[in-house]
Amino acid sequence: MIFFQMETPSLTTGYILPQPLVVGNPSLSSPLVLVVCQAPQNQNITYGDFTEPESHLLGSWTRQAEQIYTLFTTLLYFTKSAVWRIIVVTDSKATFQKVLDISSHMSMHRLQLEHSPLWLPENQPQLSQQQWRPCVWAKLFLAESLPNEDAVVYVDTDVVFLGPGEDLWWLLKSLGPQQALALAPEPQYQRDQPSRPFAGRVGLNTGMMALNLTRLRQLDGGGLGSAVLRAGMMTPSPRHDQDALNHYLSLNPHLLLEVSSRWNFLPSSCFREAPECTDCISAGITLLHGADATFHRNIDRKFMATYNILVTLKLHHQPKYLLSTLTTTLEIIDALYADYVCSNFTHLNHALTIHLQDAAVVTLPRDHGG
Repeated sequence: MIFFQMETPSLTTGYILPQPLVVGNPSLSSPLVLVVCQAPQNQNITYGDFTEPESHLLGSWTRQAEQIYTLFTTLLYFTKSAVWRIIVVTDSKATFQKVLDISSHMSMHRLQLEHSPLWLPENQPQLSQQQWRPCVWAKLFLAESLPNEDAVVYVDTDVVFLGPGEDLWWLLKSLGPQQALALAPEPQYQRDQPSRPFAGRVGLNTGMMALNLTRLRQLDGGGLGSAVLRAGMMTPSPRHDQDALNHYLSLNPHLLLEVSSRWNFLPSSCFREAPECTDCISAGITLLHGADATFHRNIDRKFMATYNILVTLKLHHQPKYLLSTLTTTLEIIDALYADYVCSNFTHLNHALTIHLQDAAVVTLPRDHGG
């Protein structure tokens, strides 16, 4: 059973310390979903305006495997849920086996991984062209590929958790009677030229999506991706999934619950055009999203530094140890540099570390299997 709690202010910090929005094991009824595919050998992968060959770390399985490992580790480190049900949508059983191998290095009894084959419409060959990332369109077709699921929370594999992952399920419960999906802002749409159609206040990012699949199956074509295609959102071509979905939701805003950047924090969340994220400061960032290979490219120093610390995280590490390491690193960056995207985000260090700041408030399960 899922319970909801209000956040209460702390007299000692001056901020609202995070209390769990959701308790229990919500993923057992509405799973977490990942899409994992391998780039064809020698395939060029595009990250924003940056392209690297598959043999380079940015486009390789090595990079993706490291990110999946860090995603799983941070999920288990911050969660209070005993068990996580995760559906992994892949291009082959061999890819799924690789994900299983990654999870075997941590608590297997807490991760229940299930496989689902990739689903894309057969009459749309352009969706299989790997111009951006492998299987980039698959996330829009989860209603079709997971016919027995009522609702899911989808995340890209280039995210890390900085707080309890189960809080994301609060977004599913927050959907209004007509709303079918919750997404956070993507302010990059405000800077790109030529401009692209966008939904929400400044544009939307698809790296985290809380999806009511039952409602999405009521759309034209029987799912979100099918509705996007039938509405002609592939034009102008080539268009990737996020652009097409933004255009579709700009014409169908009743389907959307726009949430704050707390739930999917990007480098662009620090842009001056970005909506103010007061709950990033009061409740902390839940997901840090290294979009466009930000964890591996010199886009934002604090994104890279946070990831480089978390990639070495073990489940038995104490919160005070992690807090000390991360806080010291972030303070050094503040003292030495001002040449990164989020240098102007006041209290970002607090937003990144709030879930670690008081071990008495955030009681983390210490599993020595990791």
